Amino acid sequence: MDLDFLTGKHDETRQGEALVLDKPILKNNGRKLYIESYGCAMNFSDSEIVASILADQGFETTSDFKEA
Repeated sequence: MDLDFLTGKHDETRQGEALVLDKPILKNNGRKLYIESYGCAMNFSDSEIVASILADQGFETTSDFKEA
């Protein structure tokens, strides 16, 4: 059984990673968003939730902050 969550250890490899959704944009409004997450797993989960809500409004995710 993996008990790393009890000792406060988490995967540090995703720190600063740009979030790019795989889901298709149904109504593209021509706008892009860039989300970079740090911290615990809940921060990454929150970033995915925010990106999904904005994607439903026509935003496309990008891994290049200059495009956003």
